[in-house]
Amino acid sequence: MSKVVAKYQIRKKRILRALLDRGELSLTNLSRTTGMSLPMVSSVVASLKREQFVHEFRGRNNDGVGRPPFVAKLNGEAGFVLGIDIGHLNTNIVLLNLEQKVIAELHHPSLSLENSEEIIDSLSEDIDDIVKDARINAGRLLGIGLSIPGIVRGREGFSETYLNFGRESVRNVLQERWKKPVVIEHDAKAMALGERWFGAARNVSSALCLNIGWGLGLGVILDGKIYYGRDGYAGEFGHLQVVPGGQLCQCGKRGCLETVASGRAIAALAEKRLLEGAVSKLSEAVEPGGSGIDAEQVIHSAIEGDQFAIEILEEAGRYLGGGVAILINLFNPELVILGGRVSGAKHFLLDAIRATALKQSLVQLNHDVRFVISDLGTNAGALGVAMLAAKDIFEVEHLNPSAYV
Repeated sequence: MSKVVAKYQIRKKRILRALLDRGELSLTNLSRTTGMSLPMVSSVVASLKREQFVHEFRGRNNDGVGRPPFVAKLNGEAGFVLGIDIGHLNTNIVLLNLEQKVIAELHHPSLSLENSEEIIDSLSEDIDDIVKDARINAGRLLGIGLSIPGIVRGREGFSETYLNFGRESVRNVLQERWKKPVVIEHDAKAMALGERWFGAARNVSSALCLNIGWGLGLGVILDGKIYYGRDGYAGEFGHLQVVPGGQLCQCGKRGCLETVASGRAIAALAEKRLLEGAVSKLSEAVEPGGSGIDAEQVIHSAIEGDQFAIEILEEAGRYLGGGVAILINLFNPELVILGGRVSGAKHFLLDAIRATALKQSLVQLNHDVRFVISDLGTNAGALGVAMLAAKDIFEVEHLNPSAYV
């Protein structure tokens, strides 16, 4: 890349990233935000207008003195990003334009999370379907974000658990297949990113985002940013030991929180107690020849007033609350957000989690912490990883800007 081309790419991406992060900005504020001179900002914005990446118009003059300033904003239709959140049970996909508006979404049961081409074929079909349904030009799809569970090194594009292709990173495999830039993120961190940009954590600097689904995950927001830890693995909330010598967890340890409070643990506990003779609306589901039950059936029965189902959820909530108490003592957060499929249990879980967490954590650290259910529902992870893809597209550090600007 020539020096002239590199300079333009850096300046262009700095302006696009500033508009993505902050929305409408006057040319003066763009200059302050990017560190570029006002004449240079004006020149690059004019070029971006010709490329149809931005709109420029007269803004409002709040003090009523002089002419209103010129304001730039992204043209939402100039490009799109796709967020794919693939879990053990369900896959959620959203298509965003550059104004961060959802253009289309797709939800369906997941295939098995194995290291096979079959799941990539299925995701490729999903991408084709959602692009066709949204009636956009596939060439305007700028990038794709993929959120997956397990042990994930998102920055490097590697998964240690699922979609593991040996020495080749899943990011490289997918970029080669889809011919688009791809970013990879852990599902709980993707959820936290979704909450940070679209949900309950937009205006807070510290939050705990619990992803309560088939398993358990945690995204930690500190000083307004996702906390990754040294290797990117921070947040393995589900593997706190809460029952010494308890059930064997999939991780190989015993008594993990995930064995007593995840979606699969809730379903397993309900089924065990029903087979032991507990009375519930769910009883028919575990009769001989029955198909068994899942956490969503337990939640549905609780909402309908089934006392047995309510008690199962409250028990899981108390275990979760004990884990959250540890996190409150460690991180002193402003906010605890409950997300994931099991968060549909709403106050049955929320009340038990809050009560236990406040009881077991230090009052000096918990006196004004808030507990909420995510408003984004199952879209949180897909939204988060879509925005991660958008921000990555306009990142300039790989161009070594100090050498050109």
